[in-house]
Amino acid sequence: MKTKITQLSVPDMHCEACPKLITMNLKELKEVKEVEADLETKMVTVTHAEGLTKEAIIDNIKESGYTAEVIDGVRFTRKGYPGEPQSLGRLRNDEEVVGEESKKKSEPDSQVAYLEISGMHCSSCAGIIEKTLMKTSGVSEANVNFATSKARIKFETKLTNLGGLVAAVKSTGYGAEIPSETNSKSETEKRAVEIDFWFTKFIAGLVLSIPMLLFMVYDFVPNMPWAKVIMPISGLISLVLATPVQFWVGKNFILGAISAFKMKTFSMDSLIAIGTLTAYTYSVFELLKYFVETGSAIGLNGMKIGNLYFEVASLLITFVALGKWLEAKAKGKTSQAIEKLVGLAPKMARVMRNGTPTDLPVEQVVVGDIVVVRPGERIPVDGVIISGSSSVDESALTGESIPIEKTIGAKVFTATINKTGSFEFKVQKVGEDTVLSQIVKLIEDAQGTKAPIQGFADKISSVFVPLVILMAIATFLIWYFVLGAPFEFAILAFVSVIVIACPCALGLATPTAIMVATGKGAEQGILIKGGEPLETACKIDTIIFDKTGTLTKGQPEVTDLINYSGKSEQEVLIVLYALESKSEHPLAEAIVEYCKSRISSVDMQTPTTDFSAIPGHGVEAKINGHTYYVGNRRLMEQKKIHSYSFMDLERLEEDGKTAMLIASAEQVLGIVAVADQVKETTVEVVKKLQKMGIEVYMITGDNRRTANAIAKQIGITNVLAEVLPQNKAEEVKKLQEQGNIVAMVGDGINDSPALVQSDLGIVMASGADVALESGSIIIMNNDLDGVITAIKLSMETVGKIKQNMFFALFYNVLGIPVAARVFVSAGLVLKPELAGLAMALSSVSVVSNSLLLKGFNPKKFNLISRLAPIVMTVGFLLIFWQFAVISSKENLGVVTTYVQKDPGLATQLNWLITKNESKVTITEEGFVKLFLKTERITVPLILAEGKPEAEGTVSGMIIGSKEAEMMREEKLFSNIGDEIENFFGVPKIRVTGILAPTNTILDEYHLMEPTAFDQVKADELIVAETPFGGIKIFYLYDEKNIPDQLRGLIDPYRTEYQIEGETYFSIYIGYDEAKEMKMEK
Repeated sequence: MKTKITQLSVPDMHCEACPKLITMNLKELKEVKEVEADLETKMVTVTHAEGLTKEAIIDNIKESGYTAEVIDGVRFTRKGYPGEPQSLGRLRNDEEVVGEESKKKSEPDSQVAYLEISGMHCSSCAGIIEKTLMKTSGVSEANVNFATSKARIKFETKLTNLGGLVAAVKSTGYGAEIPSETNSKSETEKRAVEIDFWFTKFIAGLVLSIPMLLFMVYDFVPNMPWAKVIMPISGLISLVLATPVQFWVGKNFILGAISAFKMKTFSMDSLIAIGTLTAYTYSVFELLKYFVETGSAIGLNGMKIGNLYFEVASLLITFVALGKWLEAKAKGKTSQAIEKLVGLAPKMARVMRNGTPTDLPVEQVVVGDIVVVRPGERIPVDGVIISGSSSVDESALTGESIPIEKTIGAKVFTATINKTGSFEFKVQKVGEDTVLSQIVKLIEDAQGTKAPIQGFADKISSVFVPLVILMAIATFLIWYFVLGAPFEFAILAFVSVIVIACPCALGLATPTAIMVATGKGAEQGILIKGGEPLETACKIDTIIFDKTGTLTKGQPEVTDLINYSGKSEQEVLIVLYALESKSEHPLAEAIVEYCKSRISSVDMQTPTTDFSAIPGHGVEAKINGHTYYVGNRRLMEQKKIHSYSFMDLERLEEDGKTAMLIASAEQVLGIVAVADQVKETTVEVVKKLQKMGIEVYMITGDNRRTANAIAKQIGITNVLAEVLPQNKAEEVKKLQEQGNIVAMVGDGINDSPALVQSDLGIVMASGADVALESGSIIIMNNDLDGVITAIKLSMETVGKIKQNMFFALFYNVLGIPVAARVFVSAGLVLKPELAGLAMALSSVSVVSNSLLLKGFNPKKFNLISRLAPIVMTVGFLLIFWQFAVISSKENLGVVTTYVQKDPGLATQLNWLITKNESKVTITEEGFVKLFLKTERITVPLILAEGKPEAEGTVSGMIIGSKEAEMMREEKLFSNIGDEIENFFGVPKIRVTGILAPTNTILDEYHLMEPTAFDQVKADELIVAETPFGGIKIFYLYDEKNIPDQLRGLIDPYRTEYQIEGETYFSIYIGYDEAKEMKMEK
């Protein structure tokens, strides 16, 4: 059955109950498949069978008590002044979108919409939304930017509409809003809300997790006060505290994971939710199991309930919330450039009303108003001066600090500063039509686009999360089923892999750098239209400069007038003025001004007819019925007019002047020469570009002799002369076909095709009054140094992006094996909560690295920016190592009995323990101490510290690695050779060595020579080896040697039981051993 989407405006919705009522009633219609009613936008989107009419839908809504109107196509309006364009959420034809490449014409029903997205946590979230939008009927392009939280969608209005796009986003579990003037907040406000949200979550998680941290301290530090009271109830308290952390603080991650699951994909939320829910659920299971087995919800005998990992889930969520808070703060700083620009616009304007200046909010100013500006004030809107004069600082828009003189007829722009005089101007542009608004929009669009390098990150992110989940599952299966590790050890390894491998940092690598770079460029008067030109600029190896107005000042002057006519110079000038006053050629203005100063106003009225501009050649017109020409020698040759002096023409051209011939149909009347001065910075800029290894070309319509003369002044050896405007693009293409990456630099007026053809189009603007749609990069202050700045900024930015990607991948490559406990035999593991913190730090470091671009200065070496990545890498390695050290102290004990580094060695170690006497004692704190009697070590053990006095001889005491670590923490000894007094009945004993980790129970032993061993006040143990290579320890008790912690549980006087005529002897089994024996049936 075919379906269609109908969108309706329901303005009467006023509370949360309204959408629910409308949805419920609409769903009673059997043709209705889905209803999305949005209170904020007051829109209802209905997906239904084609047979259901719009009228039936409206009638149903009316029955619910609401008025409704079908929205045909896509319509979105807002309050504002007449004729004001709509804001970001508006729909625009492609030609209107600032930053669209090459002014491509779109189909009439092709539209572009912008939406503000909420709820994203990583680039995978953005990918989910993009996939959903691309599946929406009519959508041809969708770009969701995680860093800016904005979506740009291109779609066909015949097939879908704005409500459908919003509904599509919301169907994935994320929020979507149409950013309008009336409901939108500034970027700063939005970031503040996000920062406060995550700060609240972090503080709540931290407060609830602190007691669980305290329990961890009690667990690992002996002799803590109240330990026997606190530890038995720690499991129950942890459950109470961890539950709100899991389901309130971590709510967003769970909801995001559910949304991703519905979309049959995975995201960062999936990783966090899977990891924390695994730890939380396993802990709840163990707690319930303990209760069922013991009948008690608290630990018995003053001990805690084992195998609970509530703190893992809680601390992980808390640390991720911390990372999100820090990330939100850092991301907020990346958009400060736009906020700074927007903040420059005045809120009030002094407008003439009935002949009196009246202060009005700038929103009330309309086109045609007269605005008064006094010295020191910012100009509120765009316009043209009608009285007065002043100098205006336009540095906010162009980066040029020198004020520009403004007189009657000059244009003025929003946010620029009036320096000296007062003036009045007539308003021409307001609101989003102003140059400031267009620049802001250009930067926003640029920040919303993806650089080509982002595609690499997107591809990795799309497969990374499912791959990580597979690796985590494999980690668990290998540890538990292949290596025989205990379930809790394997599950913690699973959780650690899940949480450390989040692709957040990878998703932030490119957009944050682009955001900062485009903002920094705007501060320096360089507008960069997106990630692609920003990335391309550092790759160019060939750059073509248009001559006039780019390499030269664009202010040509007449230098020579040679008269061959035999008539007066006045008569020649009249002809010259009559033709050139109709021309739009850049040199025509200079010729007209020259003529004006030498002929009368009456002569200026000389009528012309049949005027015609001949591109690349000149102009022609009739005066009093006679035909005249002004143009180059090609025009004369074309018209077969040959009587002129080659010598004069060549002399002028060799001087770098542009010489034009003035002629009648019969003869050349004279030559007029015009020269344009080379800009002061041109020579230096060309030299710098050549030093950077870039081939520099000059392209011009001038004849080769003139072109070569100017190129020689500048230092350019590659000259493309006598090129017609329409052929410039062809020259660019030729260079591209040779394998060059070509940038074209021009004024964007008569070289637009060449700018479009080039790999990078750079427009030199002569001030704030510039066509922003031209070029990929716009140099607002017409300074060629801006080309160098743009290239250097590109190099710095792409370098930062690569550094960020290195960080993101480096963290994962380093972290995943450690989290998977691949290096456990070397004592290197990573607890899940610390893995989560490491993951969060990786995102923060990427954003912080991007923020270093704010210190970019093209004339200074940014030492901090260069050193910071090295410092960050070293710092992260140190932090990571410290995390691993902390984790190893808490986790290695779990695996010492089970993880076997070498099966052959394990057998020998078992023989060593079982063939020698063992003793055991339990300290007041409940710690078990093991002692082994041996004169010689006959197995290949390695000492990590110390050296026996004779090979294999035990003199004094050699301590297992884990026990030595604990004794050092208790300050029983510091170095090899230290003596310990009154050590479990031994008056004095010297520490002679520490064993390297064996990952067996031997790591917890004290190896003693016989004399010392016999003095140890401890009870004997029977140690036996199982057929499967395991160790079983038996403790013989009587009424005298039952540990205090077990008195009341063990009855020393009843050791035999008669059951059905059979005699049974009693045995008490430790909790963990009992679990294992049950598993082994």
